[in-house]
Formats: sequence, C-alpha cells, structure tokens
Amino acid sequence: MKLLRLLAILILFTASEVNAAQFGGVEELSVNLSPQYFQWEEFYNGRRLLREQGWLVGAGPLLYLNLLQSEPAGSLLLKGKAEVFGGVVGYTGETQPPNTFPVRTDVSYVGVKGEIDLGWRLTVKKVSVEPFGGVGYRWWLRDLQDSTAVNNSGNLVKVSGYTEFWQSGYARAGGRIGYKVSDDWHTFCEGGAKYPFYTSNTVDFTETGELTTKPGGRWSAFAEIGAIYRKI
Repeated sequence: MKLLRLLAILILFTASEVNAAQFGGVEELSVNLSPQYFQWEEFYNGRRLLREQGWLVGAGPLLYLNLLQSEPAGSLLLKGKAEVFGGVVGYTGETQPPNTFPVRTDVSYVGVKGEIDLGWRLTVKKVSVEPFGGVGYRWWLRDLQDSTAVNNSGNLVKVSGYTEFWQSGYARAGGRIGYKVSDDWHTFCEGGAKYPFYTSNTVDFTETGELTTKPGGRWSAFAEIGAIYRKI
C-alpha cells in the first residue's frame, strides 16, 4: 500500500509539472544580416601553401520556437537558421605543382548554410543564458580566379585558376548569452565548437577535369555577436 501511495503521489506531481509547462509557440522570426571575416590556410609538410582572407556577407531567416516553457525552470527552444553568403577575398600563395610560383589573386565565394539547434534558456531579469547543441549543413563554391606570376626565369606568365565545390555536415555545441537593452533592442553573444562528420570537395581543374576528395574532420571554434531590433 505504501508503494501504491508513493506511486500515486509521483504521478500527481508529474501531472502538475506538465500542466505548469506550456507550448510557447513562435518566439522569434527575424531576418539575419551578418558580415563575416573569413580566413583560409592550407599547409603541406608544415609549409603554408596559401592564405585567403577578407570579408564575406550572409543573409537569411532565423526562427525560434518555444517548445516548452516552465517558469522558473526555463524554456526548451528549437532554433532554425538558413543563410546565403558570398564575397570576394584576397589570395596569397603559389600555383599548382610541379611548377610552383608565387601568385596574388582573388577568390570568389558563394554558398548556403542551414543549422538546427536545441537549447534550454534560463532568464534572470534582463539576462538570458542558453546552452545548446545541434547540427548543420554548409555548401559553397570556391572560385580561384586566373592571374599572372613570375616564373623561375623572371618572366611574367599566365596561370589558370580552378573551381571547387565543397559540402560539409557538422555537429555543434555551445552557449548563447542575451541581454535585453530595451523593449526594442536585444543583444547577444554566441560561441562554441563544431566538428564536421562529413566533408566532400570536388575540384574542377582546367586541364585534368574533376577530382573528388573527402578530407577528415577536425574540431574548430565559432563565435558570433549581434543585435536584434523589434522581433517580428
């Protein structure tokens, strides 16, 4: 009988907690505009082959769904983000072997990205803290433009660029801190780590055609700061 009473109390307690929680619906729907400083380096046997750096610009929708709201415990949130990005950055490196000459040119980027995160938000007055985890997919085109270089004889020669098609699926985990400046303005800071569990690279060389490789993944860090004005 004592066990049945204990079970009944537990059921009633669980039911009361479920009733206290509620589905919050769409919490935020906004358009995200993000300038991104980009840097890409490639190495072989400890020697740097190239460096690319410059600014890219991305834009796309951001959706927050409040799946479960239970005060004061917090809220279970599902965040979905899609983005189109692109830009032109500077290239400092060398031409393809066997004839490697120093070269400076530009690289064009265009791509799409989508991410889904699940997080739990705790809010105290104007400050919110949200640990999260999720997955993402990124596809982009990297177009190394044709240029000129100086060969070993000191003569100016034309060098051909090439086009790469990249795609990557990755897991990510991190945290987000938000601050309510006013009824209209919210600021946030987000950071964490991500790991690509799938990466594919298809290179379209001018003379030899396409070559596809699948590089291994390594952990990397990400960070983002921003401000939101009047949630839709």
